[in-house]
Amino acid sequence: MVVQKVYHCNNEILEWKWSSDNRLMPQPFWTSIFLIDGLLIDAGAPGGVEDLREFVKSLDSKKRIEKCIITHNHEDHCGGGRMLQEEFNIPVFASKLAIPLLMEEKEYPDYRQMTWGINYQPFQAIVIKNLISSKSGKYIFDIVETPGHALEQISLVERKQQWAFITDAVMPKYQMIFGKDTDIPEDISLIFQSIKKLYDFTNGMEDLLLFTSGKGVFKGRSFLKDRMEEINSLHRKAHRFQSEAKENGLLDKQILRYILKKMYTRENFIGNLTKGGLSHKNLIISLLEWPME
Repeated sequence: MVVQKVYHCNNEILEWKWSSDNRLMPQPFWTSIFLIDGLLIDAGAPGGVEDLREFVKSLDSKKRIEKCIITHNHEDHCGGGRMLQEEFNIPVFASKLAIPLLMEEKEYPDYRQMTWGINYQPFQAIVIKNLISSKSGKYIFDIVETPGHALEQISLVERKQQWAFITDAVMPKYQMIFGKDTDIPEDISLIFQSIKKLYDFTNGMEDLLLFTSGKGVFKGRSFLKDRMEEINSLHRKAHRFQSEAKENGLLDKQILRYILKKMYTRENFIGNLTKGGLSHKNLIISLLEWPME
C-alpha cells in the first residue's frame, strides 16, 4: 500500500489518500477520505482497511472521528465502513439510494480488484437527509444529490466556508466514462446536470474550494463552468461527426469508429486495460444517447 496525508485550509481539513502499490498497475490510482472536525467523508477502499484502521488509531482526542458519511457505494469510497462501525463504534451515514447497495456483496472486475483490493464487507448505514454537521457544530453541510457517476452520488457543501466535497461527482477532464454494461453505468447528461446543479447551488461563493477524490482541490466556480463547457463541446462534436458519418453512408459500428478517430484518434490504454469498461467509446455512446436540443 501507499499512504499520503495532505493538509488543506489551515489544518481544518485533513485529506488522507490511499493507493495500492501493486506492481502490475501502470500508475497509482488514489482515493481520498476527508476529516473535518470529527466528520469523516468516505471510508476508503477494501484494500486500505488496515491502513485506515491505523490512521483512526493515530488520531488524538481533538481529531477523533464522531461520524462518517459515504458519498456513493463504489468500493473505493465505502470499503472501510463496516470496520469503522464494528471496531470504533462510528455511525456511518449514506443517502437513501445508497443504503441497499452498501448492504450487498460487491463483485467487480479484476482490474478494480487490483486497484482497490477485495473482500468488501457489507454493512447497514443510516439514512442521511438534507444536512449533516461536524462534531462541534462549527460546520454544517448541505447534502446535494449529484447523480451521473453513480445514481446515489451525493456532494457536501459548507456554505459559510465555501467548501464543496464533490469526490467523484465531477472529474477534472472528460475523456472516458464507464459504460452501461458495467456496474458503474455513467451517464454524461446526468453528470452535466449535476455539475450545473452544483454551479447554481454555489452561486455567490467567490472563494469556493472543490475537493475531489484523489485528484486534487480546485478553486472557484469557474472549474464547474469549464467542465460544463467542455461537456457541451464534446456533445456538439459527437453529434456533428455522427451526421458526417451518416452522410458518408457509414453503418452503426462504422459510425462509432469514425467518431472515435475524429475525437481521439484511437482508444487509450485504459480502455484496453479495462476491456472497454472505462473508455472513450462509452463516452461517445453516452453523448450520442443525449439528444441535441
